[in-house]
Amino acid sequence: MKATKVTGWVLGVLFLLVLFTCSGQVWLMQVPWTLAVGWVGFLQRVVPEVTWRWGAIAETVAVVAVLGVGSHLFLRRLWRQLRPDDERAWPVRWSVSLVALLVLLFSATMATVGIGHHVGWLASGRAPLTVSSWRFNPRHMEWDNEGLCRQALDLSRSGVPDARIAQALLRGDAGTRTKAERLHVVPWRGAGGEAGFLVFPRDPISRENSGGVHCGGGVEQESFQAAELPKLLAGPRVAADTAP
Repeated sequence: MKATKVTGWVLGVLFLLVLFTCSGQVWLMQVPWTLAVGWVGFLQRVVPEVTWRWGAIAETVAVVAVLGVGSHLFLRRLWRQLRPDDERAWPVRWSVSLVALLVLLFSATMATVGIGHHVGWLASGRAPLTVSSWRFNPRHMEWDNEGLCRQALDLSRSGVPDARIAQALLRGDAGTRTKAERLHVVPWRGAGGEAGFLVFPRDPISRENSGGVHCGGGVEQESFQAAELPKLLAGPRVAADTAP
């Protein structure tokens, strides 16, 4: 009975893992794997780039040694004064333990400050904490939902010059400004001179993964991949002095 129950749980977990993986939720397996062995890749990437300051290391060792010896001599003398009838001397291992405790507390303090700094940086930053594992998919592109391209079209139709569209978006409300800070908005005229725009991420990695969209210019809003962007920007439809 117990073996059957365990088998049922195992099969259920495997089924859920397969289901989530097929739906693109691979993070369920990535999170425990990263927590378990993710630090190995970090060390492989960072350790070769570390510059060892041997002078500072020697200075630290010397300070710890002086602190340890001085603490031991002081505590041994204090021990004799407080316990004159005790024949035992102050053990060396007690001094070593105290110095090790001080070093541990110092390291823990630095780690706590570092954690607080990074948490504050992550909380105040505008960059997303996670990145989708889906490759190029027009239906899942963030700016397709944001409608920044349509906002640029509305500004153009209201009489704002092409060269000032990006600045106008940056001076918009908080939501529009946040989008405009993450996305390039480049005027892109249609064959008949109709107003249109190219919208794509400023970040090269996001741009490579997601591509961009264009709207107006005689066409409906369409998506394009990053490889097409240089050709679009070099074409005659882009307004002069507006390409990034």
